[in-house]
Amino acid sequence: MNYAGLVEEILKKYKEELGISDEVRVKIKKYKTRSAFINLKTKTIFINENLLELGEEVVKYLIVHELIHLKLNNRYHSAEFNRILYTYISPEKASEIRGLIANKLMTIMQTSKTKIPEPRPKSTGESAFNTTPSGKLSGA
Repeated sequence: MNYAGLVEEILKKYKEELGISDEVRVKIKKYKTRSAFINLKTKTIFINENLLELGEEVVKYLIVHELIHLKLNNRYHSAEFNRILYTYISPEKASEIRGLIANKLMTIMQTSKTKIPEPRPKSTGESAFNTTPSGKLSGA
């Protein structure tokens, strides 16, 4: 799927509907824990690339959500924010989409866990663990 075209189409439509005339940029990047966010100073929306595969409704939700922050010029989820959001996406649908996003982010976090590193040697050149004459480990 051409996500760039989809993102631009949704951005254009909802900027117009929300009465936003400013230039808004969208950057797509991979994040482990974030779905999307907006830099209000640069008017740049950042969307988690890993979430695009969840489909058009999720992309619409992410863009509309961030555009509302821009329209209100704040990052709060106030009653006014929700009133505007629910004009475009029903509360039930928004809740369903948030669940899809949360599940995807949990999967990303679980599959990206790295092994716990071994203890580092002390700066004196000694090992962090020493062996006793019997071959057993002892903490340093």
